[in-house]
Amino acid sequence: MLVDVASKTLLLRARYPEAIRKVLPGQTKLIDDRGHNIAIKHTLDATKILRNMNVPAPSPIRYYYRWPGRYKPMAHQITTAEFLTLHRKAFVLNEMGTSKTASALWAMDFLMLLGRVKKCLVVAPLSTLERVWLDEVFLWVMHRSAVVLHGSREKRLKLLDSDADIYVINHDGLAVIADEIKDREDINLTIVDEAAAYRNGQNERYAVLKSVVAKEQMRLWLMTGTPCPNAPTDAWALAKLVNPANVPTYFTSWKRQTMQQVTTYKWVPRIGSSEMTYHAMQPAVRFRKRDCLDLPPVTYSKRTVPLTKEQELAYKQMRQFMVAQAKTTPITAVNAADQIGKLRQILCGVVKNPETNTYEEIPHQPRTNVLLECIEDASAKVIVVVPYKGIIKALEREVSKKHTCAVLNGDVPIKKRNEIITAFLKSKAPHVLLCHPKVMSHGLNLIVADTIVFYAPIYSNEDSQQVMDRISRTGQKLPMTIIRLGACQLEWNIYNVVEGRRLTQESILELYQQELQS
Repeated sequence: MLVDVASKTLLLRARYPEAIRKVLPGQTKLIDDRGHNIAIKHTLDATKILRNMNVPAPSPIRYYYRWPGRYKPMAHQITTAEFLTLHRKAFVLNEMGTSKTASALWAMDFLMLLGRVKKCLVVAPLSTLERVWLDEVFLWVMHRSAVVLHGSREKRLKLLDSDADIYVINHDGLAVIADEIKDREDINLTIVDEAAAYRNGQNERYAVLKSVVAKEQMRLWLMTGTPCPNAPTDAWALAKLVNPANVPTYFTSWKRQTMQQVTTYKWVPRIGSSEMTYHAMQPAVRFRKRDCLDLPPVTYSKRTVPLTKEQELAYKQMRQFMVAQAKTTPITAVNAADQIGKLRQILCGVVKNPETNTYEEIPHQPRTNVLLECIEDASAKVIVVVPYKGIIKALEREVSKKHTCAVLNGDVPIKKRNEIITAFLKSKAPHVLLCHPKVMSHGLNLIVADTIVFYAPIYSNEDSQQVMDRISRTGQKLPMTIIRLGACQLEWNIYNVVEGRRLTQESILELYQQELQS
């Protein structure tokens, strides 16, 4: 196959050229040129038809698009964009940090130039609306206009009425103006970022998205680097949005096909479930970071932290309570999770008072001192992941004595978060971000930092991976360090369970039993 860029023509040596001429009337002619016997107009439709005939024709975007933006696209980005131009509904499963946002924007822009896409709706996590999507639009397709649909219903509707190429809205905000978006015939492409948020096909969030993308003319691209963070069952709801024929009608049937029940609470993947999941989530493109990016190395380390006498006493008393309760009361996974949570709070240096819903500090200076040592050792900025709001306030007080720092958690308004992130990226201060994983877990490019410290383990493998990939991304030049702090075996067990994606009701009970026996 030869691409004649000047004439926008594909030259083929076909065994049955008349068969091609029959399905592409008016778009071909017979030739005798450099061993080729048929010339075909290199259009998007012709490419799709040829591919259906098992002719691996390239998408026109690869040869005729100007690829705007600050940097030249990498090979995997071109392939991803090419894939999207050829599929109305598809998955982009490229790993976090591979710049799949840019690929999607380029594909969108190309289809807009062809008149195939009029307006685009981007549905993304709240924390990424401005600092990821608006920034990326400006970086890669600066000639396109974009507006964030956020605020009151009245404000969202007013913004929706504005003339923009791209409308960006958060996952939960979509429900606020879903009916008005469905009425917009000109919005015919929806890009869903961090699509794993829709793996539960039974909740309202999923139902709203499904109704919005149900229009026949709607294109849908679901993007996530972690499509099945917990189990093969995570694929079912997503597949129903893109290619429902690939999975059974009912979730229970899919669960029986991919999972096997071994105890009352524990289900494990069946042999062959990976292949079933792969088939379910098609059409899809997938690039792993290590295959397409030349990134600096990542070093993982553990730091053991001592406890104060007050922490030791509180921990001992809590364990005694757990032992006494276990002798008289059947322990459920919910009970176990609650009591393990109290132990974790003690280890961090705070205890939540259920009556006042406030946190009470326990002396925890040794752990803070180790954190400060980690910050001192870093050669660039530092991100500290903290699971509890109560301890973040105490850490801010201590860390700010030596370093400029800022807090990012659910209490910080989105406008303020954007200001903090911008300052972190472009200014000397703040040097340290103290953050809750849910706020930091999506989309942000924070390569100005080279160190992430987990002040204590968190329960989500997906959130852990997402946070770590904030610094392990395109453009990172510094060797990276991931540090995990822990004071006792319970915390190391949680790290291990989460890292192995084994956090279930069964594993919570196992952690509980291990703690009682230690």
